[in-house]
Amino acid sequence: MISPVFPDIDGALDWHIATKDGLLGLREAMRCGAGLSDETCDELFGMTSAEWQAYYRKQADRHEMFSTLALFAACEGGIRRDFDWRSSGGFGQTHQDRFRKLRQQANKEHVSLGTILSAWMGAERSNTWLRKHLTVLAELFRQRNDLAHGRISQGIPFVTIYDQLCVIRDKWRDAVSDFKGY
Repeated sequence: MISPVFPDIDGALDWHIATKDGLLGLREAMRCGAGLSDETCDELFGMTSAEWQAYYRKQADRHEMFSTLALFAACEGGIRRDFDWRSSGGFGQTHQDRFRKLRQQANKEHVSLGTILSAWMGAERSNTWLRKHLTVLAELFRQRNDLAHGRISQGIPFVTIYDQLCVIRDKWRDAVSDFKGY
């Protein structure tokens, strides 16, 4: 199977699971002489069971936070790639005129994700159920910003966010058949 060039949220899930499994296997990998980094070997060498449990909990919390941020990055990247494709026009995309105008108004300036989502909500004005899901998505990204900027001290659970993003993606694709998204 060929992986996409850019990660999508399903790829972020695969990475989350694999790296979490890797974290679980660190201690055993060290015992087996696996090629761990010198830094990790130094940190793990001689740990008691209690020290390992404390180390693992700390690393698992960090892993959850970084995985959640990676999940949001994959989601945002997909939305931005769809926006770029849609705003470049000429392919008969749904709402291409609206997004082309938005791109032109930005005049090579960065178009915020909030602006892109607002444009989608405006474009799908009559589709209240999709607008509701896009509003939830915008709120999730506000939480992401709080997490990324240290305004909340504990991560948002990866699986919870992944499940919400999947529901929103499915609803978005149901409403807009050519949505490439995330």
